[in-house]
Amino acid sequence: MLDPHSRMPLYHQIESHLREVIRSGKWQAGEAIPPERLLIEQYGVSRITIRQALANLVAAGLLYRKHGRGTFVAGAKERPITESLANLTGHLEELQLRGLDPRVRVLALETRPMTVEVGEALQRSPGAEGWYLYRIVTVEQQPLMLSTVWLPCDLGVELTEELLKQHGMALLLTHNGIAPLRGSQRIGAMSAGPEEARLLGVRAGEAVLRVSRVIHGAADRPLVWFRTLYRSDRYEYEVELKRGRPHA
Repeated sequence: MLDPHSRMPLYHQIESHLREVIRSGKWQAGEAIPPERLLIEQYGVSRITIRQALANLVAAGLLYRKHGRGTFVAGAKERPITESLANLTGHLEELQLRGLDPRVRVLALETRPMTVEVGEALQRSPGAEGWYLYRIVTVEQQPLMLSTVWLPCDLGVELTEELLKQHGMALLLTHNGIAPLRGSQRIGAMSAGPEEARLLGVRAGEAVLRVSRVIHGAADRPLVWFRTLYRSDRYEYEVELKRGRPHA
């Protein structure tokens, strides 16, 4: 089954074979795969080699792990959701475009003075009033992302819990005659605190994906500030890279 003389590493050969097993339907979604000791015997390789192959399949979203229970074949709801960095779409809008049905639970919605960080990002005076929104979004009954959103009150947009359950912020702005034209964002990682871990269904201290975004409108005026935490096992970003002309 494996070719020891191939230039392809053994773990990669095993990974390729297991991909075919999964795609063939031999292992069904939600089914536990054979334990490591059986895979070691089957392929005649070391534990390190098997673990590398399985780690790659987990990273690709084809397998997922349950702490203390084993490794399982991922179904649609366990596979990561991939978002392109090339388009300006809201978080909810992006999920809906992919045929998913995101459910929003509003944890807080009120007007309050903006923090210094938010006021600077939105180019508002210190203490300017803003709508503060704290929400969690689930997909297929699994927590996906936890968002903090600030919208300046001087934009004249009224927010209600009912509206926010049905529409993303970009669409609400558009309906109010305010066109989102561009966005800037930063992507990084952080450790989930106790409250964030509880809401996202992860362990405290586990790494989550952090995305900070500011949406701009006409005359490059900042409109909305977001900070969103994603479960790193459920969400990923994709960007297309093109090589420019080589210099002479």
